[in-house]
Formats: sequence, structure tokens, C-alpha cells
Amino acid sequence: MWGDLSAGIRHASTQASRIRFPSPHYQHTPVAYFREVLGVEPWHKQIEIIEAVRDHPRVAICAGHKVSKSHTAAGIALWFYSSFTDARCVMSSTTSRQVDQILWRELRMMRARSGRCVDCKRADPDGFIIKRPCPHSTTIDGEQGDLARTGLKSDDFREIVGFTAREAEAVAGVSGSNLLYLIDEASGVPDVIFEAIEGNRAGGARLVLLGNGTRNEGEFFEAFNSKSNLYKTIRVSSEESPNVVQRRIVIPGLATYEWIEEKKIEWGVDSSLYRVRVLGQHATHEEGRIFSLHRIGEAEQRWFETAPTGRLFIGIDPAGASGSGDETAMAPRRGFKMLTVISTWRGLNEEQILVQLLLMIKAHALPRETPVVVIDREGEVGNRLAVKLREHLAQRPAAFELVTVRASDRAVRQPQIYDRMRDELAANLDAWMRDGGAIVEDAKLEKELHPHEWKQAVNGRLKLMPPKDQLKKQIGRSPDRFDALCLSCWEPLSLLDDADLPTAAPVEQAVDSYTPALDPYAGADMWGRR
Repeated sequence: MWGDLSAGIRHASTQASRIRFPSPHYQHTPVAYFREVLGVEPWHKQIEIIEAVRDHPRVAICAGHKVSKSHTAAGIALWFYSSFTDARCVMSSTTSRQVDQILWRELRMMRARSGRCVDCKRADPDGFIIKRPCPHSTTIDGEQGDLARTGLKSDDFREIVGFTAREAEAVAGVSGSNLLYLIDEASGVPDVIFEAIEGNRAGGARLVLLGNGTRNEGEFFEAFNSKSNLYKTIRVSSEESPNVVQRRIVIPGLATYEWIEEKKIEWGVDSSLYRVRVLGQHATHEEGRIFSLHRIGEAEQRWFETAPTGRLFIGIDPAGASGSGDETAMAPRRGFKMLTVISTWRGLNEEQILVQLLLMIKAHALPRETPVVVIDREGEVGNRLAVKLREHLAQRPAAFELVTVRASDRAVRQPQIYDRMRDELAANLDAWMRDGGAIVEDAKLEKELHPHEWKQAVNGRLKLMPPKDQLKKQIGRSPDRFDALCLSCWEPLSLLDDADLPTAAPVEQAVDSYTPALDPYAGADMWGRR
């Protein structure tokens, strides 16, 4: 009896102390909300961001990798939802994966783990204390869907929803007296989205932009430049992570000291990749880059949503067994999708390269499919491999279709525009990426893609710069992954219909007013029919 009465009193006391949402108390104390409701101890840059969102109508955060960007965004969305009457929060990003599998997943996990303050979690990490309930124990109200567009919605019309940046009407079609837009990967979000949001900002909507500084134009870039007087701007370097500063794991998932040291070696501290993806700065000297950091990032983000359709192509850049330090690289592709991280080996002879090729075909080819294998037969190594592959085809002609090119030969499709096959292969890859090509995130491939630019040669044609020997010195190795990817995207004319063949542009047009849009392989119809 006395035990039941004591338990009842404790239960009544706990219920009386529960937080009721929306809670005006947390409107001015968002950091306390993180600690007391979400049970999260924010690190100092998170605190700076959280308080900036409280104090400013427009906030822009340019960040490096692994600095809790998405975690912070999800927590801010829950804080706003829990604190303001008629709160409506719209989360958006460039792809559905970013919205559903990153932002929305983070939000769902934070809500599921909420209800016990930081102090109680520290005292009892497993949650077994019964006699001393958390004084802030509560449940964030509302019904929650599995997808962001379904949202989290309360009985009193508060909500959090998420849409991709392709859905401008959905993003703009939300209004209310307390409205917050959280835009992740903001550098890649088209201006039409910000134009749609601006109409709602007339009613007092708040705007938070988060992302990497991969693009030197658009709203996110201007927030740190011409519009810096309109935004509270914050930069977050991966080097500021508590894990890096203390050289141990303080907060699981944040950038580590070992990762930073690895990227210093892999990218170089003076590189654009390091500035953008570690230091949280905007890219510089991107003008003229064929494969800018923004374009590389877009191609990586598309990978998860791009379907592998069409015939299997495998590009091979052979290195041989000479001990030169170069790597044999193989890149498998279907349509607009690079299928896996590019495989590389050192010291393989022609027979061993053939074995690896057959294993790759076995892993990726469909039943009764004849893949296309494209190799660079430049030099003695390339010629020997071509002979070995032809010998195999003489015994098994249906194993694959072999296409050989030589990078130093004159361009074959557009010789009046491009000087050599190396230039034409790069232009073809450029067109493939512009038309929707998707690549796997790979730091080494990124470093090999990024330096390339076009230069007009003395003969009026376009040449890929820097030359390969200079590029090797610049990146510290041969660009084998880049070459293999170029080869995998090269389709011989014999595989194209007449309607697919590019129309030659006048030489004067190519020389005097060249832009990437003039590339003869850029047609969406051409790639779409393959």
C-alpha cells in the first residue's frame, strides 16, 4: 500500500514537472533545450550556431567535413518546433538522400533519444535509474512519418517537413507566423529556391543556410560576400573539432586528428580541396576549372539516386609491372553511373590485368551481356595489354568488345576543336558529368579531376592543362583514376546511331568563344539514348 502510494506520488511529481510544448521558456534558451530535452552537450561551434539562429533572421554556416552540421540542423528544427506557437520548419537540400537519409534520419534519432537531460545521461548512461527520474523527462509531441515530406506534426498545427531543392513549389508553399527554413548543402541549391523562399520572408520567416563553400556564385556564396551585411555568417573548420584539438575521440563522428593529418598529405594544406572540405572556406581560383569542386560535389551527391542503366563499360588505364609507381586502374560504368570506387593495382602484368578484368566483368555484367572494354594502348604497356586481350577474344569472342585508343593521337571526332585524344577524352567526360554523370566519392579521384583547365594551343585547338607530366608533379602521382574514368565514358562511333553523332562546330566558334556548352558531346539526348 505504502509502496503504491509512494510510486503514485513520484509519478504525479514527474508528470507535474514535465515540459509542455510549445515551451516559451526555450525560445530564448536553445542551448538549454539541447542539453535538457535532447540530452545533447553541444560543442562550442554548435553553441555559436544555435545562438546565432536565435538572434538573427538570416544565418549562413560554411563548414568543413564532419563538424556535426546535419546534427545541428536537426536539433535546431526540433528546438523551433518545440518552442514557438504555430511553428513551421522546412528542411531542404539538394537530393532526396540528403533530406531523408541524413537530415530526417538525424532528426528521428534525436527525437527518439530525447527526454533525459545531459546530467542524467552522464550519471546513468544506460537509463536504469528508477528512483530518481530526470527532472526534464518529457516526450517531444507529434506524429512522425518515415519520410521528411510526411513530417513531424502536432495536434496544434506545428510541424517540421522536408523537401528536395527540386521541389520549389513545395518549399515555397509553406506559410505561418513562425516559419524557419533550414537549407543544407546550400551551395548547390539553385537560386529559384531562394527566390521562392524570399516571398515568405516578407512575413518574418527565418533562413538558415549550411554547406561547403564549393561554389563561387549563388545565394550561399553571396551571404559571405555582397550580402554579408544581411547574414550572420559563421565558418566552422574541421580542425576545430574537439576530437582534433584533444587528439582523442571526444565526440564520436566528428573529424579526427588522424583524418586531418591524412588530408594534409592527400590534398595538401594549400589546395582548394583542403580549404573547402577541411577549413570551411570558399573555393578560390575555380574560374576556368573544367571539373570545379562544385561540379565534383554535385556528381558525388547524384550517385545514390542515379540508376545504372544501359550497357556495361569498363575503362582500363594500364601501368604494367615495371615498378614505375603508376597504378593500373579500372572504372566500371553504366549510363550515367560510375558503379564502384575505381579499382587500382600496382605491378600487374598483362595476364594479371586480364584476370582482374574478368573478375570485374563477372561482378557487374548481366547474364548474356557483352561489356565494352576501353583501354589506352599508349606505349609498350598499352600495346602489350591490347595484344593479350585480343588473344583472349580469339578464344572467347563473346567475353567483351574491345575498344583501343591512344591518348597522344590526334582527336578523332572533333579534330578542329580538340588537339589530341587526351583532350577529347576529357571533354567527353566533362559532357557526361554535365548531363548527369554520377561518381563515387573518392578523395584521390577528386584530386585528379580538379586541376584540369582548357588552354588554346598555337594551332587554335583546345588542349587539356596541365600536361600529364606536370600534373604528376602537382598531385604527386599519375592521374590513373581520372584516365580510367575518361576511358569508361568513351563510346566508339560504331556503338552510336547516326542521330547520336555530334555535329562539328566551326573552328572560329570553337576558338573565339569556347565555353563548356559548346562541347559536341554535351547533348542530353545523345547521352539519354545510350
